[in-house]
Amino acid sequence: MYVCTLKICEAENGSDYGSDYGDEWLYFVDDNGTTHIMNFSSLPPERRGLIYGKPHFYLYTRQNLDQAEELFANYEDDHINSTYFNESNDIKAVTHGWLSNTGVEWVQNIKNRLLQIADLNVILVDWGDLAANPMYPWPALCTRFVGRRLSRLLNAFRNSYQVQNNTHLIGHSLGAHVMGYAGMFSKERVYRITGLDPARPLFELPEMGPNFSLDKSDADFVDIIHTCGGSLGYQDSHGHADFYPNKGRSVQPGCKGSMKYTDSCSHGRACEYFYESIFSEVKFKSYPCENWERFERSECKTNATLMGYPAIVDNFGDYFLHTRNESTYAIEEEETS
Repeated sequence: MYVCTLKICEAENGSDYGSDYGDEWLYFVDDNGTTHIMNFSSLPPERRGLIYGKPHFYLYTRQNLDQAEELFANYEDDHINSTYFNESNDIKAVTHGWLSNTGVEWVQNIKNRLLQIADLNVILVDWGDLAANPMYPWPALCTRFVGRRLSRLLNAFRNSYQVQNNTHLIGHSLGAHVMGYAGMFSKERVYRITGLDPARPLFELPEMGPNFSLDKSDADFVDIIHTCGGSLGYQDSHGHADFYPNKGRSVQPGCKGSMKYTDSCSHGRACEYFYESIFSEVKFKSYPCENWERFERSECKTNATLMGYPAIVDNFGDYFLHTRNESTYAIEEEETS
């Protein structure tokens, strides 16, 4: 098992944590500001200290804005009964990543804003017990189990109600892969999956096949927002539409401090951008381009599309844009004729 202590891995030149950083391990700062070492060079040799649990599914609608209804599907016949579920309304499901849960601010903010703009069935997928394991490979492996459980919950709703095929799954980091698995296992095609800086370690590094990581085979439309590409998040394009604000990498504007803080801040920016995109007068206008360098030379300022919640499902490709360093992040950039 690869072991890295702060003393061993501190920068030799003031900015680098060593030659293995990014390939075998990374620093990760959680929602509480605690620093962890994400080791993905090998699986832990034993299971002592692991936390076991199962995912929980919490439904919110405009009829129960502040009091969640926990959902329990009968997995023997894939049926479900719900007090608040409305089959006439769309389903939006949101989930978190490693060392997190649905109580964190960005998840609650997205849930509240979704219900502010429309009458929806918003399901929060809380796999916090499993995600709390400090040995990163185990939560990474658990994404498949959680995704399968979510797919069975969605199947139960389809078997029990006249649900329309307009389900939208939204996940951050490891949660993006949870949603990818949910789409892959679903008996009916999922309409849309939004990946918020999907986790790179053990999914893109090493490169996994389409059955083991979020990609465009998992839904009718997969859109991905890259904000810490090549480090904590996906570097390459895996969706129908891939958005690269500020090149899609760390350091995102407004993220300050040492590398471990700027990476974690940048990784979380995808959630903030998506939250803002749900309802904002200024839109995240982005432009199709071959690469960031051409975009920076203003060679790609036509055929704009929108990043985030209002993304147009018929627009495929790689898109680039700038943002501000604080909210409101969106910049209304002008198209050229």
